Amino acid sequence: MKKLNLFSFTLACVLGLVSCSENITPGAEDQLAIVNTNNTTSKVAAAPWVKQFEETFDVGSNLSQWTKEQRADYNSWYCDYYSSVPTTQWRDGKQCLEIKTTKLSTYKYQSGFITSNYQYKPENNTEYMLSANIKLIAMDGGTYKSFTDTYGAWPAFWSVQGNAWPTQGEIDILEGYSFAPNASRFTSNIFYGTSVGNNLLGNSAERNYPANFNINGNNGWHLYESFWKMKNNVVTVTIKVDNVTVATYTNSSAANLNFNNFGKHSIILNMNVGSKDSNFIDPNKINLFTTTMMWVDDVTVYKRPI
Repeated sequence: MKKLNLFSFTLACVLGLVSCSENITPGAEDQLAIVNTNNTTSKVAAAPWVKQFEETFDVGSNLSQWTKEQRADYNSWYCDYYSSVPTTQWRDGKQCLEIKTTKLSTYKYQSGFITSNYQYKPENNTEYMLSANIKLIAMDGGTYKSFTDTYGAWPAFWSVQGNAWPTQGEIDILEGYSFAPNASRFTSNIFYGTSVGNNLLGNSAERNYPANFNINGNNGWHLYESFWKMKNNVVTVTIKVDNVTVATYTNSSAANLNFNNFGKHSIILNMNVGSKDSNFIDPNKINLFTTTMMWVDDVTVYKRPI
């Protein structure tokens, strides 16, 4: 989720018009994912992986492992976050986090944003695996609609050190942009800078999901993952969706990127609406039907020595 000032955001969007995808053969760690017979995707890791964090979003939970934000979005004139929006619900037979949008007026939408109190960063010769199972869906009255039928939704699953952003980095695992009737877009991205508020990467680290990614596949549920490791002081970040590698990042992936300066990251889930750049998301075209929602049925973090 690009936390930029207006100038930087506009520049980033211009630079982001050109991006490339990396579709690399999955590694051995992919064997840790189990697709259940009831068509849901869950992440289970055996030794030497050790679980560090888990959130199952049990219905009735007060989300005590998270901070629910109440503020305007940094990237949009049209979206305000309310702490009352993130709730736990039964959805598709699962206990889920639900973040839903509500139209308040012609140019104002209510949505939700949660940040984990847990933070993590790999020590030398360790690797962390962050996973979340997410479904994006809309409703038109009592009728379900595909996320791809909407315009102007901007859901995200990411990790970041918010203090002195972006000097301690940001890793975007999922950023979805709905542009109906044109094709929706799904990407990963990295942000970093050496001074507060100044992202030096633009969108040069943005990578599109594979062309065959189908947001409606597997009943809309997908496994999104970030593998963040340091081996002999060399840092690598790998982003995967449904066990397919979307991008592998090192310091050479973008000019000015320095993963070694990244700090401990929190985990973030949010649903933005619109943008501060009307050439990117036209506020007059926003259509989220009655609501557009992000459902998350679990988030886990595992760690292993390498």
